[in-house]
Amino acid sequence: MIRTLRKDIAGYNEMQTLEEAQEETGWKLVHGDVFRPPTNHPMLLAVATGTGAQIGVAFITTLICAMLKILNPMKKGQTL
Repeated sequence: MIRTLRKDIAGYNEMQTLEEAQEETGWKLVHGDVFRPPTNHPMLLAVATGTGAQIGVAFITTLICAMLKILNPMKKGQTL
């Protein structure tokens, strides 16, 4: 997928004629904005993404442990 994407972007960057430039539509017009890093507070975005991923993984792990009967609600401190 990345190879195809790189090939497409390289092809769009090497446009030969004005007609080809006028034929651009859809994501081709915004691909520069999509892959651009955020200008305002990029660290905040990284922190929010990391925190969300950590909360999600903890939730899924707890859910799987509960489904496999590893966690017992009657013994609240057993997993510590």
